[in-house]
Amino acid sequence: MDSRKASPLALPNFPYKGRFTAEQLAEAMDRKDRIIETLMDPVGPDGTLINVPVDMMHILAFHQALAGVDVHTDHRQLIESRTCVDNSQMFEMYEWRPRGDFGDSPPVSDPTGEAAAVASQMRSQLTPQVRAAVMAILADEAKAATDAATVTRRESAENIIIEQREMRQEETS
Repeated sequence: MDSRKASPLALPNFPYKGRFTAEQLAEAMDRKDRIIETLMDPVGPDGTLINVPVDMMHILAFHQALAGVDVHTDHRQLIESRTCVDNSQMFEMYEWRPRGDFGDSPPVSDPTGEAAAVASQMRSQLTPQVRAAVMAILADEAKAATDAATVTRRESAENIIIEQREMRQEETS
């Protein structure tokens, strides 16, 4: 059977069914996900926030991806700044600003707050079994990163010396 006809990404009414390989559709889906980021909370030329329904954003982004559109962050003139809409930090809004307002990268967010929001969302939305599986995956990745960054005895000694200097400086100031 032709792999293009068995693609799980093609919907029953997809007008191009059988015309793309699964790999081509997967690549288009990856581009679609990048395009979606640029469609979040767009602002019109008069400053009006344009409310595009999420399902429509995905449809338009997928069409754009199939048409060859991709995101080129090195050419962008606007940079997004994600702001929380409520205290639960579950809803975000993108604020778009000219590149010069931030330099070449968006402002650094609060990683601890973001991690707490993600953990809260995971606790409320995932089953205990899935949460345990996610924790095991993250633990394995953390262990691999720690093992790869094993400190030599010399580096350890240098770190102790540096810490002692810093402590002395703090005591004298």
